Amino acid sequence: MSRPLEGKLTIVTGASRGIGASIAEHMATKGCHLILCYTSASSQQGAEELAQRLKAEQNIRTFIVKADLSTPTGASELVAAAKAEFEKDGKFQIDIIINNAGVAFNDKLPEIKVADFDITYKVNVLGPLLLVQAAQPYLPTDRSGRIVNLSSVSAGCGFVGQSVYGGTKAALEAMTRTWARELAENCTVNAINPGPVLTEMYARNTDEFKRLIKPFIEHTPLMKARQGVDADEIVEDAKTSGGRPAYCHEVAGIVSMLCLPDAAWCTDNMSEDLFDDALTIEDDLYKRGYNQGYEDGERAGKIEGRSFGLAKGFEKFAESGRLYGRAVVWANRLPSAAATAGIGSEGKQQAPSKMPPLPDNARLTKNIESVHALMEPATLPTENSDDAVQDFDDRFKRRRERLGS
Repeated sequence: MSRPLEGKLTIVTGASRGIGASIAEHMATKGCHLILCYTSASSQQGAEELAQRLKAEQNIRTFIVKADLSTPTGASELVAAAKAEFEKDGKFQIDIIINNAGVAFNDKLPEIKVADFDITYKVNVLGPLLLVQAAQPYLPTDRSGRIVNLSSVSAGCGFVGQSVYGGTKAALEAMTRTWARELAENCTVNAINPGPVLTEMYARNTDEFKRLIKPFIEHTPLMKARQGVDADEIVEDAKTSGGRPAYCHEVAGIVSMLCLPDAAWCTDNMSEDLFDDALTIEDDLYKRGYNQGYEDGERAGKIEGRSFGLAKGFEKFAESGRLYGRAVVWANRLPSAAATAGIGSEGKQQAPSKMPPLPDNARLTKNIESVHALMEPATLPTENSDDAVQDFDDRFKRRRERLGS
């Protein structure tokens, strides 16, 4: 049975245990030859046993290298050792790099130590940078290479006590974006944010920190602990932390997936943990509710405004029609209308009126003509607007003033 990554040379840092060891196992099952990097003497036995087992089980070549990637020369020494072991007929190529090694010191601001800051940035940021720099001359030139960086949700969640660790992971993500562009003709470059993972690092978390992340874990369906499926201690721990951490093999599966040929169109990606957005979920829900309420209120206001405008308009035109109608009738009852043509409903001349004439009064004649002119439809605004209503009110006011003069 063919394997999708048969013969690909892969470097895995921090490979002696935890996530790194699981990644090595997954890559081995896909046919990769492995360079397993470890740092301390205490990790040597684990690295050796893993290398021997994978070599026997998967029929691959394995090579372990002790290298301190926090030093200026550690990465170049690692690449040089790999080249010496795997170069053949003057050809040497590094197909895949998994930057997994990392350290964490969780302290609040008053307790942060310069030494801890220094080593954390050297291991988590400088180490990956120098390794990619040293490996760049040996990367593929056909875009088939892969680099996967192990980041963390701490880069964006702002967990209390993770000023330093979160800062290093944010820096790693920034480099991921840059490398995806600079190395586009060589390889894809991605980072994953796995969230809490069942490792020695996770086991060192205090109950205070677990209570802090509990609301975020509770919003992640896959992190629900299952009685009878997860270990009893995991189920018990979930009462404090809100759920179970990811298992190393689950994270390794994501990493190996990003290394497959099928992932060739995926680069510059930050694969975030499912509960990453939980940090701002309350604000997001409030904002959505506020915006929806604002839109509904605005819509209701417009409907109410239209209803009010229609009512005002109806009152305006009903009153203007009544006044105009009266003005026409009164005009045709003026003494002059009995002998001359009257004024019609559209301002046109009509036959002499036969209605009972009004008393011969100059002031009455003047006021009737004023009402007719003010209410004349050709000059009265008919649009449904505040200006039209104001125009009518002004005409009405002038009519009163004229009638009172």
